[in-house]
Amino acid sequence: MRLRVRRFAFPGAAIAMALSLVVAGGAGWDDERADLKKQSTAKKSKKVDMTPVPADEAAEKEALELVGPGFKVKQTAHYSVLYNTSDSEVASFGMAIEGTYRSCVKYVDRLGIDAQPPDKKLIIYYFDEHKDYTAFSRKLGRGDRPQSTPGVYFPDLNRSMFYNFKNQDSFKAARQAADAKIEAMRERLRQPGVTPSQRRHIQAEIKEARALANRAGQMGGALSEGIVQHEVSHQVLWNVGYHNKLQFFANPRWLAEGTAMMFEPIAEGGSANIGAVNIDRLREYQFLEKEGKLIPVAKFVATHTHFDPETIGIAYPQAWAMAHYLNRAKRKQLKAYVEDILTRPKNYKTTEALELAAFEKAFGKPDERWERNWKEWMSKVR
Repeated sequence: MRLRVRRFAFPGAAIAMALSLVVAGGAGWDDERADLKKQSTAKKSKKVDMTPVPADEAAEKEALELVGPGFKVKQTAHYSVLYNTSDSEVASFGMAIEGTYRSCVKYVDRLGIDAQPPDKKLIIYYFDEHKDYTAFSRKLGRGDRPQSTPGVYFPDLNRSMFYNFKNQDSFKAARQAADAKIEAMRERLRQPGVTPSQRRHIQAEIKEARALANRAGQMGGALSEGIVQHEVSHQVLWNVGYHNKLQFFANPRWLAEGTAMMFEPIAEGGSANIGAVNIDRLREYQFLEKEGKLIPVAKFVATHTHFDPETIGIAYPQAWAMAHYLNRAKRKQLKAYVEDILTRPKNYKTTEALELAAFEKAFGKPDERWERNWKEWMSKVR
């Protein structure tokens, strides 16, 4: 099973090119590679503050009353997690979200934006079962949540919610079938007259069934971790000063989603793997580019509407590819673009003309030359 679409919940709504396309007079691969090298040798940023923040006891109490009985609170350095999973499950979840927090704050700081920790711990709901997760979403007035999307962040509430994706029906059914087979094989072993050869065969079947059960749990856990990192990064970036908090729609959707997808790759260490190429998104982008299905950049950056159901399967990979490119090749310009968005006032009203002008101011006119240079650069990504 492969999960493709991760959603950033907006109010009222809810996923090879030729190498010789350097245009004379335009910024080509060599120019951008030199720019990236220059950025990598720049002075490292100061050590960022990872000090734990205090709990918001009033918010915790209100959240517990809202979610209902059976929930406990686990406090990590930067989160209050309301959960009804096992303690071991929420312990693993806590490590994942703290890793994402660290990675987000380091990213913002290295971009040159002054990352400010939240005043209080952030609130997250963690449900063991999908039925309770989607019921709570309905209670919040956000409608049903499909099993395929085990996490979501609501910026207007400044809260995120997840369910234990290992309990998604297909993974749960696989484990239950494997457990039933194991029990049946054990019962056969207890029967009289089982020969040594039959015993070895039955034990091999038990081993195979146990491996299937383990894989079902691991697959659900891995898919869930990538989604957790995506949605939690939305929440962290919203709270540490990367996004404009005065006006929700002041933040370009492509930038919000593209940045969050940079945090999806699973890391072995203590932070979300922000430095890695998102291979799944890269393959999706490469397919769309090869098929000529990408949205013209000038149209893409001018409006939020490409994340509607009709084009969302294009919008996510394209947003990742643009964020990856700008972070690697045009980091200085990206910093200026983010800082410009942060100055937008509370009464800011987005228009296509304003969004396009802001993009052009930071990165240049997104014409055919710009797109060729972007696609050529992306053709080198592995």
